[in-house]
Amino acid sequence: MNLAQLKKKGGVILDALVAKKIEWKHLDVAGKEVTDEFTVHVRRHSFGAMEQMYAADESKASRNARYLADSIMLGKDGDEPLPYEDAVNLDQALGLLLLKAVNEVNNPEAKS
Repeated sequence: MNLAQLKKKGGVILDALVAKKIEWKHLDVAGKEVTDEFTVHVRRHSFGAMEQMYAADESKASRNARYLADSIMLGKDGDEPLPYEDAVNLDQALGLLLLKAVNEVNNPEAKS
C-alpha cells in the first residue's frame, strides 16, 4: 500500500467533525425530569493527537474532562469549543453521554 492508498482508505485522520445526537435525561430547576435532545460535533483524533493529549503531566487535572474539551464542539456548525473548565463541571450523566459519543467516533465498533 502506498501513502495515497492509505489516505484514501482513511488511514490518515483529517480534522473532521462527526455529528452525534445526544439524549440527556435530567432534572430541571423545578425538580421535574426532562429530556433534552441535541447534536454535538465530535473531533476524530489522530494517533499523534491522542498521544499529545495524554503526554502532559496533568496529575491534578481530569483526563476525561481534557478528552471532552479536546473532542466536543458545540453549536449548529460545531464551531464552539467546550472549555476544559466547563467540561470539569458537567453534569455527571451528561459527561458520560458525551464520553460515549467521543468513544463511538474515535473507537468505532466493526459492523457485522
